[in-house]
Amino acid sequence: MAAAAALRSSAARRLLRLAPAAASALSAASRPAAGVVPLARPIAALSGGNNLISWNLRRFFSSNEKHLPAISDPEIESAFKDLLAASWSELPDSLVQEAKKAVSKSTDDTAGQEALKNVFRAAEACEEFGGTLVTLRMALDDLCGLTGENVGPLPGYIEDAVKAAYNRYMAYLESFGPEEHYLRKKVETELGTKMIHLKMRCSGIGSEWGKKSIG
Repeated sequence: MAAAAALRSSAARRLLRLAPAAASALSAASRPAAGVVPLARPIAALSGGNNLISWNLRRFFSSNEKHLPAISDPEIESAFKDLLAASWSELPDSLVQEAKKAVSKSTDDTAGQEALKNVFRAAEACEEFGGTLVTLRMALDDLCGLTGENVGPLPGYIEDAVKAAYNRYMAYLESFGPEEHYLRKKVETELGTKMIHLKMRCSGIGSEWGKKSIG
């Protein structure tokens, strides 16, 4: 019964909306699609492409604390805050176990537990989808060469994969309601940086990539 209720939640629906991009984008990036003509879009040189955007995640959490849902159960609150403060690029096993224990415990704070479930689902989705974005970035790096010596037209299958990833990312962001601003902002922080890394490796990408804040 609890599992069925979870699947009906908005967070679960968002997860189903985002997750297919991992398989589709990875398969597209791993092999050229038959009959796809390469597009005449130059790939930007690697210069500056590996610069990392540093984020103080604890500061992010503190700045959004007033918008967080009220959680009365100390164990659930601890797991909730730990998830928001952590990087979602690769979730530590200890954090995953902490979250799983908190979401499965018996508690009167059902609202707080549901909030934790939503954050946990988002974290797992971002971890998977973030890996897809890194794979696409590495594919672009391979095309460019170590110093950008192979700058040239962007193959159509890579173009399709990048577009699919962007569309999934935007659809995921738009799925968050006004009361989930803190969660949307966290997702932007985690995935938006990787989207910018893709843009830095390609020229000719539309200005829409810069319309979403990742701060």
